[in-house]
Amino acid sequence: MPRLSTDPARLEALMRDCARGHEPALAELYRLCAPHLFAQAVRLLRRSDWAEEVLQDCFVSIWQNAGRYAAEQSQVMTWMTRIVRNRCIDWLRRPDLERPDPDGTIVEAWADDAPGPFERLQSSHEGGRLAACMAGLDSHQRMAIALSFFDDLSHGDIARQLGFPLGTVKSWVRRGMERLKRCLS
Repeated sequence: MPRLSTDPARLEALMRDCARGHEPALAELYRLCAPHLFAQAVRLLRRSDWAEEVLQDCFVSIWQNAGRYAAEQSQVMTWMTRIVRNRCIDWLRRPDLERPDPDGTIVEAWADDAPGPFERLQSSHEGGRLAACMAGLDSHQRMAIALSFFDDLSHGDIARQLGFPLGTVKSWVRRGMERLKRCLS
């Protein structure tokens, strides 16, 4: 997932312009933020076609609710990320979610008891070692490393999300990575 390198002040200015109905501001906001938000939607929905639909719906919502955005409550990217996350959850909960096999006959015909990728990683020697080493980290280190590597968040995004100073988060990641390196070697 690409890291967002846009200045938060720039995003706030674009959001103010969107609230005033300035369509080029929405286009610029989309250009800057859509890749990050799309990656988040794909990660949650596991289907790019669903993620495209959700993202389109989210940007319509962002456009319509830009006037409700409050900079003192959160940064623009955090606000938009929350919209995407909530819309993805709503999408997954909808009662008419695609069910091409209502009676289960197709699934039964293609059922495979083989472990999936995550199960294979856990059962592999390296995956088991990594899981054991991760379990040995302090909870803050484990959380910061997981957000950094599994959710591909920057240290600044992690600090904002967890509500801790940036330096603290950087220390957690650095110290955690040092402990993982020692544990795995």
